[in-house]
Amino acid sequence: MRSFHLDFARRPFRDERPLFLVVAAALAITAGLLAVNIRLYRDFSREMEGTNRQIEYLEQRRTRAVQTAERARAALNAYKVSTLARESRGLLKVIGERRFSWTGLLSRLERTLPPEVRVARMTPKFDNTGEATIDLGLVGKNADSVVRTIASLSRDPAFDAVDLKTESTPEVGVAEGHSFTLFVAYRPEGRP
Repeated sequence: MRSFHLDFARRPFRDERPLFLVVAAALAITAGLLAVNIRLYRDFSREMEGTNRQIEYLEQRRTRAVQTAERARAALNAYKVSTLARESRGLLKVIGERRFSWTGLLSRLERTLPPEVRVARMTPKFDNTGEATIDLGLVGKNADSVVRTIASLSRDPAFDAVDLKTESTPEVGVAEGHSFTLFVAYRPEGRP
């Protein structure tokens, strides 16, 4: 095999300039493409860093949104429960008012009150559990009527927590008798 070496003094002269020109052009194109690839890689890396930061930011935002939604759900559920409890207490009060038997109360008072005491005023008030408290304005013949009335109401199982609120005598300005006011808890079924 023949070795190849460049000897320009020998004949026949070979013109290898086109070969060098092609090699130089290929090297220039390779260097240009390498520079473009490096620039593209650098831009891609920057873009990926920005995308990673954006993904982290969006994940943090999603986590905060989930936590906020959970807190809102918990608050809404607590509100619903408290609203339902309030509504149920109101419904119990309405049920207590609807179930209240005026004739039952009046017949019970007629049996329980002493004969010398008469009812001047009666106002039932219902609490949230449906229990009735009755504000009774009564008129008796004398101060002993108050004692007998409290004793007879206390003996009856339908009346509980008898409380004397006011008392006025005929000297104070009540001409018809001894006037007094009682607050009484009324449970038609009797004491629990």
